Amino acid sequence: MTSFHDAIEALAPDGAAYVIDAPQDWAQGRTLYGGMTAALAHEAVRRGLGDLGPLRSAQFTFIGPASGQLRFETSLLRRGRSSALVACDCLNAEGTAARSLFVFGGARESKVAHDYLPLPELPRPEALTPFRKEGASAPRGFWNNFETRLAKGGRLFDVSEPRPEFSVWTRFLDVGPAHPLTVLLAMADCLPPAAMVHFPAPAPISTMTWTVDVLTQPQSLDDWVLLHASSEHAGDGYSMQSMMMWDADGAPLAVGRQTVAIFA
Repeated sequence: MTSFHDAIEALAPDGAAYVIDAPQDWAQGRTLYGGMTAALAHEAVRRGLGDLGPLRSAQFTFIGPASGQLRFETSLLRRGRSSALVACDCLNAEGTAARSLFVFGGARESKVAHDYLPLPELPRPEALTPFRKEGASAPRGFWNNFETRLAKGGRLFDVSEPRPEFSVWTRFLDVGPAHPLTVLLAMADCLPPAAMVHFPAPAPISTMTWTVDVLTQPQSLDDWVLLHASSEHAGDGYSMQSMMMWDADGAPLAVGRQTVAIFA
């Protein structure tokens, strides 16, 4: 298994774009794992356009399978005195696989500051059991790049749980010296949809949209982070969920929302 940094470093310039063969160690079924697609898009923007300031928000639409050779094309939509908006398309031989919009913004002086997102009081990961199968017995795919510990909530396919949600300590097995915000995007989406707690049996899923708002600019993400996901509504074959991410010291890193197609 190569480090996350080494996988990202395979992204190569091709004219004004960046290309990569979708790494099989980051596959999710017949497509690249969504968090890795997002991370590659961010890396292509970061390398292609230089210093844009801190990432504040990102929106991703997953259109088709991200497989084969992937090409990331970026477009600077607007650049102001403190902010920049950038679009990035992920393309392959079949067309557009994903479309991303990034919002970057420099820090400004402000009289408004508050934080109502404290780290929940939960057991530390050292005292907990794995959330999903790990090691040699786990099927090949992106999940083998992470280590997880269930801190609260249900496991998959446990319809007896009162709510479809979970809080899971997560860390990379080998992140390497990758850019912290690229790492954040690769980690923030690594849990399965929370609606799967109430699946009566395994069934396919497909993330359609994902929005991430970055709250704290991380300096490094080579330690445990706490990920929380809660399915707030499901019906007609779709679930809508909220997501949250804290670092090991309790700083809130990101919040997110996802629309997921479910086939159960």
